[in-house]
Amino acid sequence: MAQMKVIFVLHSHKAGGAERHLLQLMQGTSRNGVECIYAGPSDGWLGEQAARLGFRCAHIPYHGFFDILSLVRLSLLVRREKADLVHGHLTRGAFYAGWAGQLTKTPVVATAHSTNAGKHFGKAKRIIAVSDAVKTFLLSRGYAPDIVRTVHHGVPDYAQNAMPLPEEYLGTLHLNDGPTLVMVARFVKDKGHDIALQALAKLRDRPWNLLLAGAADNMWANEMKRLASQLGIQNRVHFIGHRDDVPNVYASADMLLAPSRREALSLTLLEAAAFCLPIVATDVGGIGEAVENGKTGLLTSSENYEELAESIARLLDSPALRKKMGDAGRHRYEKFFSLDRMAKSTIAIYQEAITRK
Repeated sequence: MAQMKVIFVLHSHKAGGAERHLLQLMQGTSRNGVECIYAGPSDGWLGEQAARLGFRCAHIPYHGFFDILSLVRLSLLVRREKADLVHGHLTRGAFYAGWAGQLTKTPVVATAHSTNAGKHFGKAKRIIAVSDAVKTFLLSRGYAPDIVRTVHHGVPDYAQNAMPLPEEYLGTLHLNDGPTLVMVARFVKDKGHDIALQALAKLRDRPWNLLLAGAADNMWANEMKRLASQLGIQNRVHFIGHRDDVPNVYASADMLLAPSRREALSLTLLEAAAFCLPIVATDVGGIGEAVENGKTGLLTSSENYEELAESIARLLDSPALRKKMGDAGRHRYEKFFSLDRMAKSTIAIYQEAITRK
């Protein structure tokens, strides 16, 4: 029997870090006695995945920030289900969860996923920051320290069941014998694909392959394809598109790149660590909370492709160092970033919000 019933609110149609986080949170909390209901667009990636996993879903579109009909639908759902708590994600989710909670006198928790969006969390009894960097940002915006809690992402241990990508598929990419690097990221400027390509162009005398996982269907992806050609590395940079088998991509890789310009705390860093992959990333936002510089990976300055190239070269040239850092990353994942740890920490905050004024 469920210990509590929680309605999760997030407006989304595409797969991204916040969406994957919420799906994993629902999986983790449900295993710990929470009845989870997703309230959001049922025709988006998150709605489809939640339904596929057997979660109850209520279609609510949230057209912009002032969709009265969506607010009424959410409030009626909260009241009908006699929900113990409403949990909103991102600013729009926090906005609708906050108002629905106020109208139905139901406690609200909101999760902030970035270091540049601090509005609409004011009606939440507790605010969860996905990293200390996000918490610091929220405090700078005037939120009270006693209501903001850091709960780092936690991810499932996909490494237990993943298999490398099929040989017949890898054969179509014509990979060389060098290490395979991977980036798993949306094609947006903040993720720093261009920085990675410029760094790797300086290492063209070494063997390497780069797999770029993510839907390559926008202007930034097209720019990156042109940049790879301009740099003369197009035969070693492979745009493998959106993948539903991301764990198999990690299982086929030797190293993860995350040269972000801005990042709260990427799920990719934790997932890669579970696969014993060393990480080369920029030291921005919450990345340093996931990657221990010099132990589980190497951190570089933002926008510095020459420094990034030096760090990549250091790992390309030393299989022993890659293994040492990868093993240390796996240990850090098990200690700090498991799905069960995140779920239990979140449930403790739910209980706080429900029982304390």
